[in-house]
Amino acid sequence: MQRSLKHLLTTVIAILLVGVMSACGNGNGNGGNETSSANTNKAAGDSSNQAEGSKEKAPLKVGFAVPDEAHPYFIAQIGAIKKRVQEQGGELLVANAGMDVNKQINNIENLVSSKVQAMIVFPIDPKPLEDSLKKAQDAGIRVVGWGSFGIEHADVVVNSDHTAVGTAVGEDAAKWINEKFGGNAEVGLIISTYNPGLTERGVALEAAIKKNAPNAKIVAKHEALTVADSQKVAENLLTAHPNIQVIATIDDSEALGAYEAVKSHGKATGHFYINGVGATPEMLTKLKEEGSVLRTTLDMATSKNPIIIVDNILKLLGGESVERDQLSKLTIVNASNADAFMPK
Repeated sequence: MQRSLKHLLTTVIAILLVGVMSACGNGNGNGGNETSSANTNKAAGDSSNQAEGSKEKAPLKVGFAVPDEAHPYFIAQIGAIKKRVQEQGGELLVANAGMDVNKQINNIENLVSSKVQAMIVFPIDPKPLEDSLKKAQDAGIRVVGWGSFGIEHADVVVNSDHTAVGTAVGEDAAKWINEKFGGNAEVGLIISTYNPGLTERGVALEAAIKKNAPNAKIVAKHEALTVADSQKVAENLLTAHPNIQVIATIDDSEALGAYEAVKSHGKATGHFYINGVGATPEMLTKLKEEGSVLRTTLDMATSKNPIIIVDNILKLLGGESVERDQLSKLTIVNASNADAFMPK
């Protein structure tokens, strides 16, 4: 009996020990699983936080491949675009080509290396830039072309119809000739064939004057683009043709240069006429000068384009679709409405 009781007690103890060991084993197992689960969640959380961090928008970084930062038009546009980009907490990198196509190609490639998110390109000549622009797009950079619909590798192109530009200022010059000179006047043209767009402007300018003031005589046509070169050209025009009463141009820099030449020759009197294109701040200011013979310029959404361009960039980076080819509105500006086109 005593032996049976002892055997029973031994059996009970053995069973209890097995239960305790099993419980401890399960506890360790569960504890291990909980620890593993906690570590996994932490890792997932860290990974999630890292992912969220990587998804945080980097500060906006925009490049601008500009043909000539000293040109009156681009001085104003660079300032306005920079202001608009800075309002979005970003920075604008300006790459000046100095009217050198090869330098503009290098500038585009340097902007790609700078890891800009978007790039504005105003081409000197679009065709030589295409390979570099393709590399930019392949790198995930959004490209906004400006000034030429001939750009193939661009997400958006903001441009003016250059034939319409030349026609508008040619018609304005012809109207002046008809109203002030009875349709008879000697005319000098300052144009540029530096790129296809400017060439189109010059052709349309001449055609519009001939069509709308057929008795006017175009006595000379010369090329220039900078203010300094245009002043020299205009001085030569005035010396060779002292009876010139109209100098028609396709750009504000040409008009500003011609204006200085006309003043230095004492011709800035009466009904003398000079027009420009671009509605740059300097041109708008000089339109309003007392006795100015700068009569008109052509606004090509000059004050609005910086906003339009940066807004296009923001939409593209945000995954929105935008119209690829966007035409700028054209408006003749003279002393009476110049204030409305001044940058705000």
